[in-house]
Amino acid sequence: MHNILVVDDELSIRESFSLILEEKYRVLQAASGEAALKLAAGQKVDLVYLDIRMPGLDGLETLERIKKIDPDLEIIMVTAVNDVQKASQAVKLGARDYIVKPFDVNNVLKLSEQILRRKSILSEGSEIQKKTGKSAPELIGQNEKILSILKTIDKTGPEERVLISGEAGTEKTLVAQLIHERSRRADLPFHAIHLSRQASPLEIKCLLFGREKGASTADLEGKTGLFEEVKNGTLFIDNLESLPEEIFRAISALRFSRVGAGSQARESGASTQIPIETRIIGGTNSQPDKMNKDFLDFFSANPIQIPPLRERSSDIPLLANHFIVKFNEQYGREVRVSAAALDALAGYSWPGNTQELQSLLERLILSCVRDQITLEDLPVDILLKTTEGAGSLFLPIFESEYVRGAFKKKGKNKEKTAAFLEINPVLLETKL
Repeated sequence: MHNILVVDDELSIRESFSLILEEKYRVLQAASGEAALKLAAGQKVDLVYLDIRMPGLDGLETLERIKKIDPDLEIIMVTAVNDVQKASQAVKLGARDYIVKPFDVNNVLKLSEQILRRKSILSEGSEIQKKTGKSAPELIGQNEKILSILKTIDKTGPEERVLISGEAGTEKTLVAQLIHERSRRADLPFHAIHLSRQASPLEIKCLLFGREKGASTADLEGKTGLFEEVKNGTLFIDNLESLPEEIFRAISALRFSRVGAGSQARESGASTQIPIETRIIGGTNSQPDKMNKDFLDFFSANPIQIPPLRERSSDIPLLANHFIVKFNEQYGREVRVSAAALDALAGYSWPGNTQELQSLLERLILSCVRDQITLEDLPVDILLKTTEGAGSLFLPIFESEYVRGAFKKKGKNKEKTAAFLEINPVLLETKL
């Protein structure tokens, strides 16, 4: 039985949650943030309902501390209407969702069931994954450009540095991994990093090159960088456009120094230069012809360019089925996708490319209560933007639900509802 912890300084709220949940779950209660931390540290807790406003340690502080105890713990914030902004902030800090007082009984039950069911599936999937082991990378597709990429990978020299370009969400990391797997370095480490525009040059230097002990007042211990950790293996550096030029110059010279090594070298007179013995593969969101010529010359004369998913829509059913098989195995499920849903997926433009498709199908596999994903399970924005106009079938339903919701909100007063919706009262009658 799952353990649900209810944290609220009001006894009546804690008792209300107990009455709602105690038939299906074991309910623990805490009247303060401090008491909640002790409970979470002392026993297994699967889900927390946490009040935003409490004396002493408030909801946001409790959330941050409880996440340090168990980063995977699912937390739902409980808030009054005037604290919704704080609840949104809590979601950014790691809360799963929030509910507003006075809360709906069915909503609490449904939310609890969905979250705990997903958690169970993830846990079971983790065990299955441990037993089945890691699967080999595979580039899925019959599109001519994909087949050409596979041929290029096979012809790539064992030590050749490669530049892979493609929009965000395309299979750049996968292609880099395939290049590594098909080289003589295959038994050595492969590591992929995705540079951020927000990262400072110093942060990137420390990540790639490491730092010496005492490089700053905060660096009490030294740390090796990725070039040393992945020595003799392959390092894939994506988003090269975020790589500062000074760091690129060091990489292209195939020698680097750890951050803070200069002062030690001056004291000892010894060289701090470390040779780069790692195979480097670069990734970029830019078109190759828009890249810095030095980047192109350093990586290779024949870069690999991955097409966006919208340009290879015939591959979408193949990719969808591949991901469904993968996540069914990973999470111990047996979910399939209907032909109509597959057609809708194939008709969508996928601005987030393969990564967006993969993330959606993983979410659907985890949340699907039946053994088949249908049109009704797909997000509205996808249904409305498919080339087949699959969403048009649902527009009347959406409209009807919206009108009925407005009618209920206005106290079932037709005149007020018509004014709110800015439609004629006679038209409102037909929609109700």
